[in-house]
Amino acid sequence: MHATILLGLALAVAAPAPKAAAKKEPTLVGKWLGETSVQGGQPQAPMDGEVVTFAADGSVAIQSGKAKEVVGTTYTSDAKKSPAEFELVMPGAPPGMKPCLGIYKIDGDTLTLCFNVEGERPTKFESPAGSKAMLVTLKRVKEEK
Repeated sequence: MHATILLGLALAVAAPAPKAAAKKEPTLVGKWLGETSVQGGQPQAPMDGEVVTFAADGSVAIQSGKAKEVVGTTYTSDAKKSPAEFELVMPGAPPGMKPCLGIYKIDGDTLTLCFNVEGERPTKFESPAGSKAMLVTLKRVKEEK
């Protein structure tokens, strides 16, 4: 009996540990409805119906709710950074203009972006008075099945 217990313990110790589930990185990919925006500590006009769609191929479609105009641009992101980072080419930017630098976080179905159109990447999710930082919140649009 002791031999059986010892053999069982030996096998248990030698067995590989269960693999930990890979941490799923937050992804920008999806359709997001604009909620609020603040720049330099000042609330901006409501984002009435503005939809931002990030595609896996690095393209972005920004659709104005009222005009239904769709503007295309591109982005890159790195979810492995802390906080996660993105770079966005501003729609209509002249050739050679540097992309805006930003950070993002996803909490459930809420996407928070903080970026500077010009200048350095923000390090915090804030837009203090006098800054050029833009803080935007969006909600994930549920796709109908």
